[in-house]
Amino acid sequence: MFRSLHAGEPTPDQPQDEPSYSLYLPAITTPFHMFLPVIHARPPIDTPHPTDGAVRQSLNSYLTWEAVDARLQGATYTIYLERDDATPDEAIVTGLAQTAYDPFTFEENTRYYWQVTATTPGGQQISSPVWSFTTDYFPATPETDLMVDVPAGPFMMGCDDANNGGYVCSAVDTPLHQVYLDAYRIDKHEVTNKEYRACVEAGACNPPRKFGSETRNEYFYDPAFDYYPVVYVSHWDAEDFCAWEGKRLPTEAEWEKAARGAIDTRPFPWGAEPFDCTWANHRCTDPDDTTRVDDFRRSQSPYGLLNVSGNVWEWVQDYYYDYYYTITPYANPVLTVNMQDPNIPYFSVRGGCFRHAWWYLRTFHRKGGHWGDTIFEGSNDKPLFRSSMYGFRCAQSMAD
Repeated sequence: MFRSLHAGEPTPDQPQDEPSYSLYLPAITTPFHMFLPVIHARPPIDTPHPTDGAVRQSLNSYLTWEAVDARLQGATYTIYLERDDATPDEAIVTGLAQTAYDPFTFEENTRYYWQVTATTPGGQQISSPVWSFTTDYFPATPETDLMVDVPAGPFMMGCDDANNGGYVCSAVDTPLHQVYLDAYRIDKHEVTNKEYRACVEAGACNPPRKFGSETRNEYFYDPAFDYYPVVYVSHWDAEDFCAWEGKRLPTEAEWEKAARGAIDTRPFPWGAEPFDCTWANHRCTDPDDTTRVDDFRRSQSPYGLLNVSGNVWEWVQDYYYDYYYTITPYANPVLTVNMQDPNIPYFSVRGGCFRHAWWYLRTFHRKGGHWGDTIFEGSNDKPLFRSSMYGFRCAQSMAD
């Protein structure tokens, strides 16, 4: 037995772009009663990011949603967002054509409420539920065991001339191209002296080549620098540590997606806002050395990583090749062959460091790990490239 519910034609008080529909539901009967199944319809605007009620979201989270209802084809959107107000009525953007928006840098440990209102081509307004999320907080002692989840999906990798501050993209950072990555996790922080010291003491890692840093004679074993990034470690040292923790180095593509996010081609983790010396540890900041792995919080990446711009260059899995972006495969790329120089194992490093200018700190900038001990300090350690400017973070496939 079936019952038919029919919406009929639009009435005069219904917008003409309101669709008519027929819904047929099977009736469930007993000797005494008849029951209709409960239908839970999705809201016309759904699947928010951050998800409703999410906590510890990046200070640079972007907002996305899904237009479920067919009436929303060609719609424009207004976003209402306020802190600590469950009925947000302050519009932060209007006339938005896409279902994603990068608002601004949020405040720490704050609850935000937001709502999206769509205006259809026919003039009808349709609103989402009110959603909320709470931003990240940062304990006095960094939680160095934290990893962040990066969902599967595509993103744009490489430099975008239209979103590069008016500068021409370097050949090694082009072309801009789409890449698909499976889901993975990546360390929120760079690996610290304290973490790496535990690996050395366990006999699973080589000690750093030097125990100081760029300007400090005592660093690696000094408890005052426990939560600073380990330096003077090679690509292979980094691999050993990550394996000891049941992880691995991120690929170059994984590193870039975690730094940039998936909705745009932002040149910095925080977006495209004008750069100044307060955003990251680089050439114009003091000291000319490393800082704590949880410093410069407002430069947090959309997924929640800290210090992906500046502090130390970070080793990744891939060999470095100038023209790799011209041959990058679409799905889960990683360059496992040394194509740059058969005599020297060039591996990629990403993110810039305390010594370099702002343009090295861009999310898409690529560099080969060739600034090693030989160039700066005259040793014979050239293949290892253990420098005061190099550190790393680890990653993990989501299935692991």
